[in-house]
Amino acid sequence: MGAIETGGGATFSFNIPNRKQNSATGSTITHASYFLVEDNPPDAQMLRTALGKTGLPVEITHVKDRLEAVECLANEQKALQSCNVILLDLNLPRLSGFEVLEHIRSTEELKSLPVVIMSGSTNSDEIDRCYQAGANSYICKPIHFEEMLSTAAWFVAYWSKCVKLPRRSSAHSALSCAAAVRSM
Repeated sequence: MGAIETGGGATFSFNIPNRKQNSATGSTITHASYFLVEDNPPDAQMLRTALGKTGLPVEITHVKDRLEAVECLANEQKALQSCNVILLDLNLPRLSGFEVLEHIRSTEELKSLPVVIMSGSTNSDEIDRCYQAGANSYICKPIHFEEMLSTAAWFVAYWSKCVKLPRRSSAHSALSCAAAVRSM
């Protein structure tokens, strides 16, 4: 057995296949759909780019604030049923991301959608509040692009390979998150 070196860290790499066999239905997932609520254009672009580099085709519906998010969620509930995950920033103009999360969890047609908070805040009270309000996960938003690439790769691997998402009706799953973009 060799000596253990400390401080060097470890590097992990993996490939994310473009298709995933859904064992429950036998269908193949060919892309991921995310609903992104993010007011900062550089952060949104960095996330879009990082998600695009994961190898899995990604479709992102992007809104910039709480009011747009709630309006889009209210008007396009059926279209959003095909989204895999809602990515939600907390620090939004015109009220907070907490209100978007509360809206999602109080709306019957939306409450089963996974919500991942992606925020720059590391405040323990805010993180606890997110989980208490029904967030499925909390990611501290990476600052540097290399960190965002790594986070995006792990995020996509987890949500497309490891997690079993709730079933949605076939009428809902045939719709795309893109329909939400057309209405804006």
